[in-house]
Amino acid sequence: MSDCINNWIIVEDAKGTHQLSIEAVLAREGKIFLSGMIDSAVAGNVIKNMIHLTDSGIPIKIYLDSTGGEIRAGLAMIDAMELLSKRNSIDIICTGKAYSMAALLLAAGAKGHRHMFGHAEVMIHEPLIMQGTGGSASSVKSTAESLLAMRDIMSGMLSRYTGVSTKKMNRLMMSDTYLSAKEAIELGIADDIAQEL
Repeated sequence: MSDCINNWIIVEDAKGTHQLSIEAVLAREGKIFLSGMIDSAVAGNVIKNMIHLTDSGIPIKIYLDSTGGEIRAGLAMIDAMELLSKRNSIDIICTGKAYSMAALLLAAGAKGHRHMFGHAEVMIHEPLIMQGTGGSASSVKSTAESLLAMRDIMSGMLSRYTGVSTKKMNRLMMSDTYLSAKEAIELGIADDIAQEL
């Protein structure tokens, strides 16, 4: 038996009564929530949960609602998803927004396992320069070269996941391109409108 009070579940079992966060209870069922900014701490937690669930043989559902974030952190999650999906089912459900790196994360899911809520939205664009970046002309040039290389990596990955040409993907990423759930499905970033949670 359990009762929900302010994001905590009170669980009664053979060991007695104890309190667990809703996230902990849902994680036991294979449900991982990725919301807010993507950074190395978020990526680390998601990867740990995916490894544990895969080792336990529990299918994974990632509920995604993110404005994006750090590119390397997102790529780490994609690498882990690709490795773990060889041993486990991983569904990604965009519940609100998948912007920037979160859009790439959604697209990286296995075909047939990338879902969106009907009113969810995707946004793709080129990598952005970090706030406070500056310095010498050589430093700025190096940063620009790194951003262009990362743009090529991201557009290449999106092209591979969607089947859209890299040339078209680069054109779409030149500015913020917002896509409704229907448009994201047509572009190949997602597969369908979610029919269940």
